[in-house]
Amino acid sequence: MDACSLDLCSCSYPAKIDEYKTRDHVSLMAQVMTRELYDKYKNKVSSGPAKWTIARAINTGVMYPSSFCGCHAGDKESWDDFKEFFYPVIKLYHKGFDPEAPITLSGTPSERMDPARIGADLSASAQGKIISTRIRVARNLAMFPLNPGGTKATRVAIATLMGKVYQRLDGDLAGDFFLHTEMSDEQRQGLIDDHFLFRGKDKMQAASGYHEHWPVGRGVFHNKSKTFVNWINEGDHLRIISMQNGGDVKAVFSRLSAGAKAIEDGVRAETGEDDVFMWHDKFGAVTCCPSNLGTGMRGSVHILVPKMIAKYGLHGIDKMCRERNCQARGSSGEHSEVIDRIDVSNWRRIGFPEYELVTDMIKCVNWLAEQEDALPDE
Repeated sequence: MDACSLDLCSCSYPAKIDEYKTRDHVSLMAQVMTRELYDKYKNKVSSGPAKWTIARAINTGVMYPSSFCGCHAGDKESWDDFKEFFYPVIKLYHKGFDPEAPITLSGTPSERMDPARIGADLSASAQGKIISTRIRVARNLAMFPLNPGGTKATRVAIATLMGKVYQRLDGDLAGDFFLHTEMSDEQRQGLIDDHFLFRGKDKMQAASGYHEHWPVGRGVFHNKSKTFVNWINEGDHLRIISMQNGGDVKAVFSRLSAGAKAIEDGVRAETGEDDVFMWHDKFGAVTCCPSNLGTGMRGSVHILVPKMIAKYGLHGIDKMCRERNCQARGSSGEHSEVIDRIDVSNWRRIGFPEYELVTDMIKCVNWLAEQEDALPDE
């Protein structure tokens, strides 16, 4: 099949990429893509169900040069079918990870999310400074294309399947599923008030194909205590989230692990498929954006460190966190302002089990608490 006949595709190299390379900020896509590489792939389509093309893969970065990654995969096969483009992007984003190096991922998905394997405990000082804990993973179902390469029908099928899976959940995980197209105004407002409702208004995500057919096939699930939340077809098929007030990181991770396993079992029971979540032998969990490949996990806490903020600022704290395999963000997450607290999360995503990344975060938070305690009161 000739890629030139596909929608959202061009067989001409986007010359503006060469101009982007001269700017102060250069997306990972623009750093890697060349005319020669584009010409090599311009007539190729992925071997997976999306029939993805290189033009569609780089559309976000072509339309919005300020994007960080600037590229997306349309199906699992895209990552390898366009490896001469995607592998260098992955290597640039995930510092220290080489997709070309021999790699053997250890442990089953369940073992990689075993809370008993977390290798550190929060100190009493850190516990006292943590306001809330939130850990999430991105997962995609193996029997569908990734959402940038999906269709209205695949999005509806995913939402329908997940509705059946959520009916199987019991105990602390049991709750309610709300489709964007069917929820009442009262339900919508309740999700907004809880900060659970996502909206398809990100122009860069729209350029990737995330928001096609919005809001069809999108939904939100949460348990009765609102500590276990799922986003359906926001970007990846599933964003599985566990959270609660306070600093009981292991409890939050345990709930996440149990929830992911229950969803996996439920999908397997509904479909009869052995392979539930997309998995790559080198990368681990498959996502549509290079940034989430591997675990798709961000384990974070909001921690009060006002003295450190006053002395070092967010940039200085973030630099110290990066040295400890973590990152610091603003008081309300990425690109937000800093008041008296920061968001600290694991920085590494790929090549490590999830429990090790939670360990990264705990060790970093303990160190931050020590530094805060050592600073004099003003």
